[in-house]
Amino acid sequence: MANKILYPLIAVLALVAGLVGYHLLQPSHTPEHTLLYPQPRVLADFQLTSHTGSAVTREQLYGQWTLAFVGYTYCPDICPLTLAQLAGLHDDLQQHVAEPLNIWFVSVDPNRDTPAQMASYVQYFQQAAITGVTAGHDQLFPFVRQLGLMYAMSSTTDEHYLVDHSASIVLINPKGQLVAMFKPELAEGRVPTVRSQDLLADFPWVIRQLAKS
Repeated sequence: MANKILYPLIAVLALVAGLVGYHLLQPSHTPEHTLLYPQPRVLADFQLTSHTGSAVTREQLYGQWTLAFVGYTYCPDICPLTLAQLAGLHDDLQQHVAEPLNIWFVSVDPNRDTPAQMASYVQYFQQAAITGVTAGHDQLFPFVRQLGLMYAMSSTTDEHYLVDHSASIVLINPKGQLVAMFKPELAEGRVPTVRSQDLLADFPWVIRQLAKS
């Protein structure tokens, strides 16, 4: 009787051990639309102005996590969609980090995006964690470039000009270091934005990977 019970039990234990071993040997999954930098990238000093008119420097990044993206308040699609998405997901993402999680909307259109214009824009999204920042292009261009993002001003004289810019979102750690980039899904006929489901899945994955390093 003992053998009749023992042999099936051994078989079950062997099966479980095999399944566990199989999963442990599988290559780790890397999210398709997220770039985790092998080493955190230190950001050089910068001087920006917030939507409240106050100075913003690298020190404002310390002690918090920051999700940042570039755009402008007159943007017809990517910017309002991205900012609405981040505002709506903020509380869910905040649960994965102990420090405050802030959102930086970096305007690359300082000629039109005054502090007052940015303040009116960010307040529409009703999320206190959002800060609008901008500067002259002499400060703005190198800051955006070191984030791994880009923008290009139009040479047109039309007052309703558009600005080409990245649609990615970057993550900066509480030490003021760039650690990850969340990339948009590129699909024909769709506005290139980072998908909510990707951000919800990949953000905690990034935080776990950073905790291991």
